[in-house]
Amino acid sequence: MSAAPNAPAAPPKQPATQEKKGFREGWSAWAKQLPRLDFPETPNLGYKLIDENQLFNVVLKDASPQAKQKLKDDMDFLDGELLRLFRDRDFEASLNQNRYRLFQIGFMLLAAIATLLGSLQGLALNQTPDAVPLLALMETIVALLTTYLATISGREPALPEWLSNRRRAEYLRREYFRYLMNLPPYETVDGYERKLMLSTRAANINRGIYPDQQGDGT
Repeated sequence: MSAAPNAPAAPPKQPATQEKKGFREGWSAWAKQLPRLDFPETPNLGYKLIDENQLFNVVLKDASPQAKQKLKDDMDFLDGELLRLFRDRDFEASLNQNRYRLFQIGFMLLAAIATLLGSLQGLALNQTPDAVPLLALMETIVALLTTYLATISGREPALPEWLSNRRRAEYLRREYFRYLMNLPPYETVDGYERKLMLSTRAANINRGIYPDQQGDGT
């Protein structure tokens, strides 16, 4: 008797983001990374790092009520002290990532247009000399647009802001799960001191002061 064929593998679960549900659904992976012109103006205030329904009703369905309640209390505290900061930093990182990619695509398009106009001018010199001034004017306009784009991208550089905010967001994400799992440095304190430590570390990370760069390790 032949073995039954293997069941088809379930599609990989998409990472949770602040994007609205179904955003670019069905697009290929590279296309999903393309910049957008209609970027949201504010963070998604309903975004959470953990699906609470999945956590409590599936993953921890056999856990004791006391353990569930302690975890729920920790998550409620994190929502007010850390998650709001994470949403802001994650949003700013995505916003500047989008701006950076828009600028780069803009530069590439302008460069391609300038190259095309230059080639047409070379052809027009021999065949239609009257078209050369018009092509030269168009290339001048492209050069002015390139200068304008370089100016606005230089005043508020998107790449450093993207990287800075992404680093802060990922440190805050790490701190969120450290607190929930009671990993160092939270395993040695309890109650008010534990909450105060989280608040202090989250506020420092949000300002760009990272725990692993401090002498006391906290």
